[in-house]
Amino acid sequence: MLRYLRINNFAIIDEIEVEFREGFNVLTGETGAGKSILIGALGLILGARISQDFIRSGADEARVEALFEIDDASVFPEDLKPDFKDSGELVISRRIQQNGRSRCAINGRMTALSTLENVGSRLVTVFGQHESHILLNPDEHIEILDRSSNLGSRRRKVEQLFNVSRKAIGELNSSKQKFLNLETEAAEHESMIKELAGSNLRVGEEDDLLQERDILKKASQIREKAYEAYQRLYSKSGSVMSNLAEIRKWIQALVALHPGTNDLFGNFEASVYQLEDIALELRNISENTHDDPMRLEQIEERVSLLKKLKKKYGGDIEHLLEKLDSLSGQANTLMEAHRVLKEGEKRAEQAQHEFLAQARILSQERRKAAHNLESAMKKELSDLAMRDAQFSVHFKDVPDEKSGPKGLEEVEFYLTSNPGEAARPLAKIASGGELSRVMLALKALEIDSIGQASTLVFDEVDAGIGGHTAIAVGDRLARVARRQQTICITHLHQIAARADHHISVRKFVKDGRTSLEADSMGSEERIAELTRMLGAADNAEPIRDHMRSLVNKTGKGS
Repeated sequence: MLRYLRINNFAIIDEIEVEFREGFNVLTGETGAGKSILIGALGLILGARISQDFIRSGADEARVEALFEIDDASVFPEDLKPDFKDSGELVISRRIQQNGRSRCAINGRMTALSTLENVGSRLVTVFGQHESHILLNPDEHIEILDRSSNLGSRRRKVEQLFNVSRKAIGELNSSKQKFLNLETEAAEHESMIKELAGSNLRVGEEDDLLQERDILKKASQIREKAYEAYQRLYSKSGSVMSNLAEIRKWIQALVALHPGTNDLFGNFEASVYQLEDIALELRNISENTHDDPMRLEQIEERVSLLKKLKKKYGGDIEHLLEKLDSLSGQANTLMEAHRVLKEGEKRAEQAQHEFLAQARILSQERRKAAHNLESAMKKELSDLAMRDAQFSVHFKDVPDEKSGPKGLEEVEFYLTSNPGEAARPLAKIASGGELSRVMLALKALEIDSIGQASTLVFDEVDAGIGGHTAIAVGDRLARVARRQQTICITHLHQIAARADHHISVRKFVKDGRTSLEADSMGSEERIAELTRMLGAADNAEPIRDHMRSLVNKTGKGS
């Protein structure tokens, strides 16, 4: 519960301290008096983003402090609890500096803005003056239904499973595309693989073929030269080998005369053997070298094929073989991609199944919640001077394939304002005053359902209403305040009369500077303020008597 709010150098505020009490607190004042400035300052405590423009002219920084009373049921981050669990109080302060930076502290300990937001959301809930316009957007109706019916955990589970399903489907689509790409590549390369594999390529084959082709083209010359060399070296009368036989005899005689020439004879003998081998090789070349036009034609065709393949696919034979190995390996890659695809299909199917199962449970719970909400809203609207109104929740089923994180249906609120009329979409037929009351009723039910924040702030939610309707709204706000501290900014005396604690906000000028003050009012001050709110003069005694009776009728007073 908010006890004190102290503000320094914020907007037009020099220095002010406002005390709030249990129950129903109202803030009233002329239009533009600065009531919303107080709510804006409270927003700083709740972690709102704000600029240095809100620092009062001439000041170095703006500062806001708030004192909250905390009960044992309040839920806060574990690292904060030791700071206030014994005292039961929580002091939050925030400073906004000229450079736009802010310094936040909880019970004197510096803290991050995100922590302030976390803590603030558990302390205060603010309903703004334009919140009823949310009802004009049917997309928000399902959010209101879920919040007011405590379906948050189920909804989050559905959203989580939907995201898992979307991710699985995204991965599946990626796997499908990869498989299709590989399959297309495999089809495109099928003829290449077939042609290269059928060509039986071998590294160095082309050089061997060109060499063999040259030999075949010169076969007659090679045969003739080899034969003539063989004859002169070995076979012909007076050949080199016959002459060497004579020389051999002379060297043998030399060795007999000169033992030191043994090595000379050995070298000679080795040379003779080598020459004999050469002669035999020349004879083989001469005898085995033939003209072979058929083989030459085969070689020409093979060389032509190799040139064609190199030109067609680029690179040399070694490169073509590497490409063939790579393309052949794609078969394994394609098989692996197919395996991944099948696994992805199973995961996507399972994820979609789990999402739909939870979404259908959520749908059932929503329909039960909608029935309960319709019944509760009938009473709420009756209490808010809409006795003949019929509030209904309409569902539109969404096909499974078009479902989303919100589930399997769209929700829209319908309203029948007068007897005999057909129910129509709330966003199309409700007046401003009706929207305000419907939103107040929904918020009241939501508060009754969750009851999590210790303080509720209603910032001019009474727009577009008056008369007995305003009295009904005041009564409902007062009932809410019995469970939780409620702060309301209002321009309606009927609502202000229901307050437990009445604060008057006004501007004043001192030393040429505009500032703001907020004072708790006693009984007579309060009667004067309610009279002013009605637009009557302060000395209009009949009106003042009416205001006294209105306050006394409600059983309230300060």
